[in-house]
Amino acid sequence: MLSTALFFAIVSSGVLAQNNDWSKPCLNGECFYDLPASSGASGTMRVWGSPDAISDITTAAGWTILDCNPDAINQEIRLVCTGDDADCQHMFSGASGAVNTLVRLPEKCGANAFARVSRNWIHQDQSLPDDVAEKLRKRQDPSPVLGLALDTNFDDADPVNGEVNVAVAGTNVPGQNGNLSVVPPPAAPQRRSRHQRRGLFSFIEDQFKKFNTFDKSITESLPPIDFDKKLPVFSQSISCPSPAVSASVSIDVEAKAHAVVSMGVTAVGTFIPPKMTAFGVFAGLDADLTGTMKFSGSATGSIDSGVIPVFEQGIPGLDFPGLLTVGPTFKVGVQGIATLDVQADAVVTLDYKVDGAKLFFPPGSSVKSGGSFTPGDSPLSLSVSPDVSSKAVLTGHVLPTLDLGINALGGKAQATISLILDAQASATLTLDASAEAGVSTTDGAAASGQVNGCIDVGAGLDVNAGATADFFGLFDKSTKINLFTKKFDLFKKCLGTKTKRDDVVFPRIESSLTRRADLGCPAAIANLVKAIDEPVAASSITAL
Repeated sequence: MLSTALFFAIVSSGVLAQNNDWSKPCLNGECFYDLPASSGASGTMRVWGSPDAISDITTAAGWTILDCNPDAINQEIRLVCTGDDADCQHMFSGASGAVNTLVRLPEKCGANAFARVSRNWIHQDQSLPDDVAEKLRKRQDPSPVLGLALDTNFDDADPVNGEVNVAVAGTNVPGQNGNLSVVPPPAAPQRRSRHQRRGLFSFIEDQFKKFNTFDKSITESLPPIDFDKKLPVFSQSISCPSPAVSASVSIDVEAKAHAVVSMGVTAVGTFIPPKMTAFGVFAGLDADLTGTMKFSGSATGSIDSGVIPVFEQGIPGLDFPGLLTVGPTFKVGVQGIATLDVQADAVVTLDYKVDGAKLFFPPGSSVKSGGSFTPGDSPLSLSVSPDVSSKAVLTGHVLPTLDLGINALGGKAQATISLILDAQASATLTLDASAEAGVSTTDGAAASGQVNGCIDVGAGLDVNAGATADFFGLFDKSTKINLFTKKFDLFKKCLGTKTKRDDVVFPRIESSLTRRADLGCPAAIANLVKAIDEPVAASSITAL
């Protein structure tokens, strides 16, 4: 695919990339690891440091693993040297022997690629499979079966052998396995000069630049997210003594989404001591989003449904167990807000196309987050009671959100980076009581009559990104990015004799899950008159 060369240009500094070769031991202070094809993603890890700090317990380094849990991160294993003794002895070359050495694990031993040796001993179980025993019988001085305790508790590691540096790069586009050949500036915080810090940030921004060159065809193999759901959002009623009826307010929604999400991550840090010194995440979004909200009210008062989650789906992400995990989730929430002083039924549709939205987080100086966000056709239907003056406001929000959950270095730091699209539509009614009101019907159809006043419908789209927590001081809750903010005038029309039009109001969304309703009884229960029922074409929508 086109993206193979494209992505791994990200992690190339002009030297020949090296593949993770399981047939060669990494005993010279440098190891590579590629995510397996079975992960559904592509990524590369490079580990480097003192040769005494990094070793290898794969077959290439002379070791045969006898007992190991392929899914565990922290565990005790049995192993025996069946290869070259000098290669096996490398693990013990550090100042504290094997303890505190970072070792590369075989493919089917442990969920993680690298682990710290926290303890080693001659295992009491010296039993061997027949094929392994046969190999050892041919040796003059066969090694005993050893026990190793492996973990990712890097905070507990004594850096007596020096720092162990790590750099990773990955994407959720499968089939891109390659290798990290960039050598970033030293990542040790205590020796990092201002020039080296700039070098680390430049390294991340170089990756951002490459991510920014992704062609749309790179995402064609990614499974889309499709969602189409109708559900009630809010419903509440109140008993009214005069007339003796039950007045109510309800909000229903139909939300649709078709979205394709791409992502990538790059990071530099140290295993020992555990620290991230540079980090960057990229997210790309192409989507068609539609939300139709139906308001129906015979009561008066203020209503806020709060943000109601209506959809959530995980997306394949990137997982370097024990080091860095990025798990994306696509969510949709809705919110209905109304200030009612008149009987009204309204249906408002929000329709947006998101084309080439790109988030680079934390923000850099050489690439900018952004994209194309275009409103589509927005049908509008409104029926109101014509015999009551009104200044009601109805507002609907549809909030698609892409969450990138990040867990680094075995939980030492966790944060969520969120890209939130707040699509909103607000109808402001400025109505006068009509002298021709009160036409009765017996078949349930909308009454005929005249509605005097103005109806103004506007829309808005705010696209923002932020983080939930501090992440090694590289970003925190105060780190914000605005990708897009604009208000649109969807529809404005005056009916009957009224000519004045008040400006449309956009109530500010509150990120609360608490539903609120302060309902009152109407002055009277009357028949509704159809005021507006017509499409609003995208070509007629103007930006404010």
